[in-house]
Amino acid sequence: MKGLEQAVNIKLWPGNGEPAKAWGKLKQDPELWDDSGDTLVFFGQNRPEPSFRIKSSLIREIKSPALEDMLYNGTLKRRESANTVDVVYKIFMTPPAKHDKVDVLRHHITTRNFFAFLRRQPLVGFTFYQALVDLHERLEECLPPTTDCAGALKAYLVTIGLVNVCNEPRAAAGLLAWSEDVRWNEGWREAFVHSVGMYEQVSELQECADVSLPTKSHLDRAHLELQARIHEAQDSLATFYFDDAHFSQEDMSPTVRAASDRFRRFLRQFYEKVYHAWPVKKGQPGLWLDRTIVNRLQQDFNALYEYGVDRNVSWNEDIDIDDRSKRYLLKSVDSQNFGLDAEDFRMLGVFQNLDCRLNVADMPYPYPLLPKSISPPIQSKKSVFRGKKQDKGRESRVAHAYAESSNASLLSREYAENDLTKAFVQFEKADQPDEVDPREARRERWIIIYSILQILAGISVDVPQLSFKGDVSYFLNARLQGLPPWNPTEKIYMEASREQSHCWTAPKMWANRDHGNWTSSKRSQSDAKSERIYESRPLSPESHSSASFAFFDSTPPTPTGDFEADDGLQRGSSFTEESTWAPSQGDYDSSVTGSSIGYPLSSSRGYESSTTSMTEGSMNPDRQSSEYRAVPAKYAAVTGISQYNKRPLPLRPGPPTNRYVEFPKPPRR
Repeated sequence: MKGLEQAVNIKLWPGNGEPAKAWGKLKQDPELWDDSGDTLVFFGQNRPEPSFRIKSSLIREIKSPALEDMLYNGTLKRRESANTVDVVYKIFMTPPAKHDKVDVLRHHITTRNFFAFLRRQPLVGFTFYQALVDLHERLEECLPPTTDCAGALKAYLVTIGLVNVCNEPRAAAGLLAWSEDVRWNEGWREAFVHSVGMYEQVSELQECADVSLPTKSHLDRAHLELQARIHEAQDSLATFYFDDAHFSQEDMSPTVRAASDRFRRFLRQFYEKVYHAWPVKKGQPGLWLDRTIVNRLQQDFNALYEYGVDRNVSWNEDIDIDDRSKRYLLKSVDSQNFGLDAEDFRMLGVFQNLDCRLNVADMPYPYPLLPKSISPPIQSKKSVFRGKKQDKGRESRVAHAYAESSNASLLSREYAENDLTKAFVQFEKADQPDEVDPREARRERWIIIYSILQILAGISVDVPQLSFKGDVSYFLNARLQGLPPWNPTEKIYMEASREQSHCWTAPKMWANRDHGNWTSSKRSQSDAKSERIYESRPLSPESHSSASFAFFDSTPPTPTGDFEADDGLQRGSSFTEESTWAPSQGDYDSSVTGSSIGYPLSSSRGYESSTTSMTEGSMNPDRQSSEYRAVPAKYAAVTGISQYNKRPLPLRPGPPTNRYVEFPKPPRR
């Protein structure tokens, strides 16, 4: 143990992620002093004071012949125990002869750790590796020969949380070395991943001398590979600039390129407010991107992805194309090929070029929700007031187009309340709506969002099955291919891959959420309730025509649900006033037009009486009103109401009045 000779202080490792601390209580350890114990433990015959007080039942339970001999040979006589209440046994743990001071101290520390092992108390020692090796040897000496001492020590480490080496480079190096000694796959993975993340500290420790040369070589290689990924990511994230997206904009209009630049500037300004500078300024030179910042970025852009992704459009995996750079076909949920325009092809080309350059998997749902195109207004000479009014109208249309092309109503609270998502919504509305086509602008922003998500997916995913991650700032995604060194051919560990990132796992969550929160029974109940509301609320009258009227019977829905009754319509039923149910769209008579569908409003009735009559006639089957029968909302389009009268409706029903009242002219004098 080369690291032991240069160690100075005795340290205690509490476990459960707590940092190591200096320890000097070997003379009498309060953690191993049980007032209800009946056994005193001494560090030798010449030690006047006991160091520990334990229960003899601990020794009997492990069935150790050596310890039982010490226990019964140290039985006190009654007169010897008169001044020590309840103490029955004494055990003297004498160190071997001809040992130097360091070896004697190690023996006492190991004795203390042995009883700490029995009572599940923290570990102490010069180094973590030395403490584990010495304790392992003592277990083999004291425990029965049939005991799996390595397995018992593993269980002890897991129970008190000593496998948690987060932010503890000394413990990580010691656990790595001991796990290799006993071929412990899980412990070695835990220690190796954390050691790669803390490589700068681990490589400078004295304890690193206890790590084997093959493992050191793997540490160096994994560290360099991780550094390369971080450097590539932070170069792009510093400015949110991507060559793949920039080169594709060379033939685009200046307004489109400007929209992309403004979005990048918006992202930089947003994170400057969060971190006071972007890129983040560290107190010492080196990498500024760490795991904490990456996790924040990943959460923010996951929220943007959920807000803007089209959940119904994915890559068409049914088409077998070896060269994926030529696979531009998408499909919708109905398995139909998704139509694309020229700009969509350009966007997908950017995605494919980026994925090929990074040599990564395609994002399964790459297509955004794009608003309808609203062309910029034609520049012409107009009055100042009129032009401003038209600009306000365009701003409203653009804001509505953005809001309509989003998943705002489907977002969870976590994503809906995300700060970047809320800022992005406001940014889109205010980003020069009078000059930029919202469809083109959203497309360019989505290219940047997609690129950022692909970059983050390469560094944000931790190694699977790690027992402890904690709030560490270093990365936990070291490559584990060909590891551990004693078994390089068999694949023991799962690798951290981008397929475990949010954009790949989100579709399963969408499906589970939709299935769990919106079942068919709930859907039919909701639609039945909506149908009853519409049946009791007549549509606005389109005209006061005295032509013949066509009506649907307003029989109230049955408790079994409206969908079952509606689906049972008989084909070819006549579209008459006596019909019980409305025919389907393919069966209604083409001769019935919008001009023959109406609601007569008697000029002699007030508004309240008219509404009451219609409601009672539509909801009560015993009081059918031949005059006021409401058309359910879902049949309105079927019956031929295709356009509305441009004439403004009166505030309340009544006889037609002349809007322009002529006042008598005063007589001339």
